[in-house]
Amino acid sequence: MGAKQLFILPNGYLSVDKSILTAGRDMGTKVKVPCYSALIRTDEGDILVDTGLNPQGLTEPEKAWGPRAKLIQPSITAEDDVRQRLAQIGVRPQDLRCVLITHLHWDHTGALRFFSDVPILVQKAEYRFAFYPDRYLSSPYMRNHFEHPLNYELIEGDQEIVPGVAMVLAAGHTPGQAAVVVNLPETGTVILASDAVYVRENIDQDVPPGNCWSPPHAVDSIHRLALWQKMTRGMLIPGHDPEVWTTLRKAPDYYA
Repeated sequence: MGAKQLFILPNGYLSVDKSILTAGRDMGTKVKVPCYSALIRTDEGDILVDTGLNPQGLTEPEKAWGPRAKLIQPSITAEDDVRQRLAQIGVRPQDLRCVLITHLHWDHTGALRFFSDVPILVQKAEYRFAFYPDRYLSSPYMRNHFEHPLNYELIEGDQEIVPGVAMVLAAGHTPGQAAVVVNLPETGTVILASDAVYVRENIDQDVPPGNCWSPPHAVDSIHRLALWQKMTRGMLIPGHDPEVWTTLRKAPDYYA
């Protein structure tokens, strides 16, 4: 019993100021960063992690993303629609065991509305904050992305979802930011850090992301995930690292 395969599903790109990724560093430098989802194949069914960018942005970018359509310039193709990525590996949305949402920011929930037939697991702290965020942190929470008749299941803290797959609290970027830990038979431990670790530099240079709900919590979470990787001799995949992205296997290839 356990996790068998991990597919990395490309979901497009964003153009952001480098200081968003690493607080106070390289301000004014634009970088193109990847967005992705992941599909975990387990003995108890397929589990999707995050849903990527909003495919409505293909035809109606300003309606989908508001000012971000021009400010951050999301780049997405029809193939990057997470439903198409799933179809490439023979998975239909309604066949999933569940969807794990690492946090409810717009670039991780763009296709969430298409998964109304399956449980959507998210940290309770994240769900509450998404609907009533502090004003200065409210813009990444776009209600047109997550305020739909979905089957939300709220969890608190670290929790095993199925054998070999756990959702762990990694607060800092947001109050309910989570990472997903997968134990695979050949690859070993893989930590899908999401935005708890934007880029490898957050770990190597001990610097938090630039847009944090709580920088001290963010640094604590970076340290925790980095230690977990070291102790398990595992693999850590950051949320938006363009250099790490070039080294990853992407679907239909997978980690086993």
